[in-house]
Parts: sequence; C-alpha cells; structure tokens
Amino acid sequence: MFEVVTATVVNVKVPELDIDSYHRWAAGNLVDNRNRGIFAEWLVGQALGAIEDGKHRVEWDAWDLDYCDIGIEVKASGLSQSWNRHEASKRSSFNIAPPKSVWHASTDMWATNHDGTRPAHVYVFCLHEPVPANNENVAEPNEWKFWVISGHTLDKQLGRQQTVGIERLNRLANPIRWTDIKPSVDAIIFAVSNAGNVANRGQ
Repeated sequence: MFEVVTATVVNVKVPELDIDSYHRWAAGNLVDNRNRGIFAEWLVGQALGAIEDGKHRVEWDAWDLDYCDIGIEVKASGLSQSWNRHEASKRSSFNIAPPKSVWHASTDMWATNHDGTRPAHVYVFCLHEPVPANNENVAEPNEWKFWVISGHTLDKQLGRQQTVGIERLNRLANPIRWTDIKPSVDAIIFAVSNAGNVANRGQ
C-alpha cells in the first residue's frame, strides 16, 4: 500500500535574473581555453574595427571575423593553461586542419571543401605569454604575441598539416604586437588581392 501525501502549494517569489551575472558565470574565467580563444577573437576584432555594435559572435561560421569583405580566422593558444597555470606549456600549437566542409552563416549554406584548402583569407595566430595566466594579463593586449599569415600561404607551405607550432610560425611571419594587427592584415589583403587569391575562397 502507498500512502497518499498531499502538498500545499504556496506562493514562492521567483528571483529576478541578472543577465550580467550569467555573463560573469559563463565567461568570467578568461584563462579557460575556450573563453581565452573567444577573447582573442574579440581582441583581433577590436584591432581591426571589425565588430559592429549590436552584432554577436556566430559559432561555427566559416571564419571568425568579416573585415573588408575578407574572412579572418583567429587561432589562440597560451603558455599557461587553466589546469596548470604555474608551469609553462612545453609545446604550444594551433589547430590549422582544413575542414571537410564549411557553413556560411550569412547564407545558411554548407559547402564541401573538395580541394582541402583553408576557408579564411587571413589567419591571425595569438599567443598569450604570461605564466601564470590570470584575467588581468589575458585582458592586456601587450601580453599577447601575434602572427598574421594568409590562408594561401598556409595552404602552399603546410598543405593539409593539422597543427602548427611557434617555430614554424616564426619562419612564416614575424611576430607582431596588437597595434600592428590592422596594418599587417591590410598589407596581406592588398597582396593577395593583386595576386588573385581572394575571390571565392571558401565558397
């Protein structure tokens, strides 16, 4: 036999939700790999002036930022990891694997990557150097090192290579500061436009 229990329903005051509290809870730890990567996208976007007011980041788009009708992909890494902040990573690398297919958010269309090239026109590699990492030094642009390389150069020099390390990046481009990102990207856009390597990339 089961005993039937009756419950009295009382009015419970539902707490008001603070959306800023959610933002702090979800993305407040900038040392976390995912959050640091998204912050790097924002950091590059700010350097380029590519983030419009009222626009939100789009997950899984073909590239991270649109700038002057050019696709910019941002890759981030750090010497200090959230699970071991006080010891520098012995080997920092970036994922550069060409995708099998790409989704273009602006058209909601998928495209198969038949030739195995990388979809973005320009890649910005971002390395956060301080050990240990914390929110304050992640948020400081001068604590980062950057490399700006065209997608065409990555395809030509590295083929379908899955990852790239710091030493190889240094052979492909000189590291630069945050304030040098825009002129470096502009220079590559000018060069690849004249070479005809801009149109239809990643389509």
